[in-house]
Amino acid sequence: MKMRRLAAVTAMVSLLSITACAGKEGAVTEKPAENTASTEPVTLKLAVVATMLSDESFQKYFVQEVQKKYPHITLERSDPSQAIEDLVASGDIPDIIYSSLPGIPKLQLLDVLEDLSPYIKKYNTDLSRFDPVLMEALQQFGGDNQVIALPYKMNIPALFYNKDIFDRFGVSYPEDGMTWDEAFGLARKLTRQDGGTQYLGIFTGGADRMAMGLNLPYVDMATNKAKLQTDEWQQVLSMFTSEMSLSGYVADGKLPDLWAMFNREKSVAMAAFWGPDAISNFGEMERNGEGFSWDMVTVPTFKKGEGYAWQADAHTLIITSTSKHKEQAYQVLSVMTSDEVQSVLNKNGVLTSLQKTPELIKDYGSEIPSFHGKNVNALFALKPAVKTFTPFDDKGRGLINAAANDVLIKGIDVNTALKSAEEQLDQYIRQHQMANP
Repeated sequence: MKMRRLAAVTAMVSLLSITACAGKEGAVTEKPAENTASTEPVTLKLAVVATMLSDESFQKYFVQEVQKKYPHITLERSDPSQAIEDLVASGDIPDIIYSSLPGIPKLQLLDVLEDLSPYIKKYNTDLSRFDPVLMEALQQFGGDNQVIALPYKMNIPALFYNKDIFDRFGVSYPEDGMTWDEAFGLARKLTRQDGGTQYLGIFTGGADRMAMGLNLPYVDMATNKAKLQTDEWQQVLSMFTSEMSLSGYVADGKLPDLWAMFNREKSVAMAAFWGPDAISNFGEMERNGEGFSWDMVTVPTFKKGEGYAWQADAHTLIITSTSKHKEQAYQVLSVMTSDEVQSVLNKNGVLTSLQKTPELIKDYGSEIPSFHGKNVNALFALKPAVKTFTPFDDKGRGLINAAANDVLIKGIDVNTALKSAEEQLDQYIRQHQMANP
């Protein structure tokens, strides 16, 4: 793993050196090669992995923007009901994959990722334009001097709050820089019955997302063994289940959809969530006449992880090695990561993957009426943590959340729940290793 990471870093540095030379006075610039891509009409398929992409966003930001520059390229979505493994097994492999960072290890195991380095060089793509945190996170996936994805958008979390609930109970609004202890203290003042409605103080995003602030691993990379029985995981699970065990949270033997309750029923006072996704959702609610008075502060942190938000997350664009139209597919990537499209995304609340200049920060969300006057600093005050991902993280996240439910619903103690989760993850890893020797 260390050697692969070193190779990826070397590749990235080399490419940055090539693309940055154009900005140095007196330097010899390397011009992009002649465009030899066919202009014959072509249809490219795009699949979504380990994230979401609404049909509205696909049409507005992908299909329409690509058609403006390359009218001969038509984009279609692969069947969203089919997992990428099924598409690969059937031979119906898409040309482009839209994936979050945690989804990339699974794609690496499927061996369908194209090295973008030749296209980066040919089209003179300036990698130094992108957010350095995202580029650092992407380095871990490159091996043998490869670059396998370009970042399309960035996710940064925030703690959103419903001003009406705070005003109703005369409680001061949350502030930037709170710890989870402080946020929970505030939440307890708001978890109460009133006027026939059960109000709840906070949605943390789940036990797994709370742990992102500590950048906790699910797997020990040195031994390839599960790593869930630790003091840090015990702390996270204990804090989460202690808060969620307050009267009103568990109903009918389960923890309800607190994010939906924050949005639809408006009975949850605070909710930690990915900022751009939430802001886009609030904008749609506003257009539908369902808006409410909200604002945001920095996502709570642990003392040990103070200054860091959740792990760095990006939605990336990948070309498959089986595509028969790789150059046209890269033309799509070049459009989606261009300054023009990224500026449109940024103004509409989709956080750009480019470096966060003062101008881009100022323009963020400027096309969303309900965003005006909001605490935009909440999205940029904390630094995202850079995590090393494994193919087993998704399973680990599910087991952590299942362990939290066992504590809340079945009354199992935290240590026993973590022990069971670790054993199940180890079993999953062994089964995977036997199936993929």
